[in-house]
Amino acid sequence: MRQKESVSKPPKQFSLGKTVIYSLLPALVLFGAIEGCARLLEIWRPPLAMDYGWGFNEGSRVFEPGGMLRNKMVTRPEKVISFPKQSFDMPKPADVYRMIIIGGSNVNYMQHNLYKMASRLSHTSGEQRRFEIINCGGCAYGSTRLRNLVPELLAYDPDVMLIYSGHNEFEEQIHKALVDVQAIPAQKAAYSLAMLRLLRDGLASLQLTCLDVQQLRETVPPEIDASTGMYAFSMEEIEAHMNLYRENLVAILSLCRERKVPVIISTVASNFWKPQLHHSLSGTAQKIQTLYDEGKYEEGMTLARETLARSPRHQASDTENGIIREVAQQFSLPLIEGEKLIMEAEPHGVPGETLLGDHCHLTDTGREIVLRAFEKEIRRVAATGG
Repeated sequence: MRQKESVSKPPKQFSLGKTVIYSLLPALVLFGAIEGCARLLEIWRPPLAMDYGWGFNEGSRVFEPGGMLRNKMVTRPEKVISFPKQSFDMPKPADVYRMIIIGGSNVNYMQHNLYKMASRLSHTSGEQRRFEIINCGGCAYGSTRLRNLVPELLAYDPDVMLIYSGHNEFEEQIHKALVDVQAIPAQKAAYSLAMLRLLRDGLASLQLTCLDVQQLRETVPPEIDASTGMYAFSMEEIEAHMNLYRENLVAILSLCRERKVPVIISTVASNFWKPQLHHSLSGTAQKIQTLYDEGKYEEGMTLARETLARSPRHQASDTENGIIREVAQQFSLPLIEGEKLIMEAEPHGVPGETLLGDHCHLTDTGREIVLRAFEKEIRRVAATGG
């Protein structure tokens, strides 16, 4: 009997889709394992908070819902580097008179003084309301980022908005040049992966550890003054920044007017005793100090004011304060003359002699002087409703 011949079967063929899936499976398993390990590692070492856009992107928020019942707004983790950590109820309780103050680091540093002011207002004889202050002073924040912030703040039902801002108009524009707002969606998508967050944070830590400060100073671009970090703006750029400052203030005040929120604004005190001038003006700076040493305080301050107004700066000048006064008149706002109050309280009438700790930041005593003036106007607005 002839043995049946064996017939070999052709090898099993996979469809193209299965072939691709089986080829990628090891890579997907490896990817998932690495991502899982990275997420476990983040439990032990949380990722660094990253403020995408540094507040220059519209829709950038300072607060987010928090609390057990999600009935509080709390400072977002990535914003704590720029703003005080705080919380408040939302919706606003019926017995609360809510004040929001916006500005830069001067306002940021007022936190303790603001709480004391709110307490004094709350404990006024016969007052039934609790006065609450939300401090939205962002370190290095100027009018461009504050303009982006105001729509969010108006949603928190403020009874009055306070503004003390003017020192960061040039520094903020330097920061803005470092931000690629268009790249934010791609950055958010990439850093949704724990493995990339881990890589980012590791590289950042390594760069900080290996940073050669001396080399950084030697390689800094020539248009930057390495001793002050001050960019040598041209007269055209200075004028453009001041026009933008006016435009931003008008936009902020227009938004507040639309929402029928009263605004109290103040001029800002700047250090004319030791103004922070570009190194190219070192001779003028020495002349200013010589005039003060000779007791010619009015003459020295006049020279300081004139020089500062036409110089690149990280402090407000007469130009910024002039714009504040213009928009206050345009919108019929209560105006606090913070600069004048500091001048009157100085021994020789020169801001910075005792009441500013550096080129622009008020001392604790200086902050109290300005806030007492705000407080007086707040009492009037709170009593009359506008």
